[in-house]
Amino acid sequence: MSDKFLTYYKQHKKMFYMAGVGIVSSYLLLSLVFSDLGLFKYFSMKGEYKRINKDISRLKTENEGLRGEVESLKKDPDYIEALARKRLGLVKDGELIYKFPDKEDKEERVNKEKD
Repeated sequence: MSDKFLTYYKQHKKMFYMAGVGIVSSYLLLSLVFSDLGLFKYFSMKGEYKRINKDISRLKTENEGLRGEVESLKKDPDYIEALARKRLGLVKDGELIYKFPDKEDKEERVNKEKD
């Protein structure tokens, strides 16, 4: 029996070799694409990396702006005054404030009149 197998193996040695190479190659290809460190994971991580770098860049720019604002608040009384006028609505003695309706206010008033 082993004699028949040995002769069969010798006759089809190339076919067994190619089948083995095909199986191993298929396994390696599938693991390259679908494993935890495969191509799909690589591309998703690459996109995440780009997104995080954009966020870092945006936050650095925002941080620089906030540092500039802090410096202005520490050293510039005109900036503090302008900020108090804008955010808190403060005025100097004897000043008059004229308030003009915004476009949104006009639209709200027109909508109320229609109802």
